[in-house]
Amino acid sequence: MILMAENVCQSLLLDVSEIESRYHAARAGHVFDFHTDIVPFVAQIDQQLDDMQQMTDAFSTQRTRIVTLLQTLSVSCHDKRTSKKQFYDQLKTVKHDIMTMMQ
Repeated sequence: MILMAENVCQSLLLDVSEIESRYHAARAGHVFDFHTDIVPFVAQIDQQLDDMQQMTDAFSTQRTRIVTLLQTLSVSCHDKRTSKKQFYDQLKTVKHDIMTMMQ
């Protein structure tokens, strides 16, 4: 069970990296297609968040914050108008919370 929770956290960290990459692409002018890019990506994030919620009873505050932030970030990373400061503050928080859950 601990190994599975660690795998879910590692997958979420990879998703956070992908969110950051998509944010940079959007800021550089890339336009993401809603149906082929955004919807499947958000669905993938949602599935992994569901997996995390089933496996982690501890860290309920961090878990709730991770869910909220990743749901927000997985959409906002595709919009070049997203505030850089707000994006990186949220990204930093979610990375920290995931790392805390892995320890």
